[in-house]
Amino acid sequence: MQRLLADPNLVQQTRVNSKKQFMESQDFQSAVAEAVAGNQDAHNTMADYFFTDGPAIKGSIVALADALTRPAIDKGAGQPRSGS
Repeated sequence: MQRLLADPNLVQQTRVNSKKQFMESQDFQSAVAEAVAGNQDAHNTMADYFFTDGPAIKGSIVALADALTRPAIDKGAGQPRSGS
């Protein structure tokens, strides 16, 4: 998202086109492909880190659980909880 929002041409296209027109834009489709490809190294590094058997996995799981718990609880407020 940051990479796409940093492209002034794409931002301008969102302002002057309908959502459908923008989604069909070759500029947008190319920018998405470039953003995905540009982040592949970061993804690979995270995957390598996560799928090793080192002690860091537990810390990563705890950090993700901490980061997810509050927003998930807030989003589900007022809905019955199921046991796990």
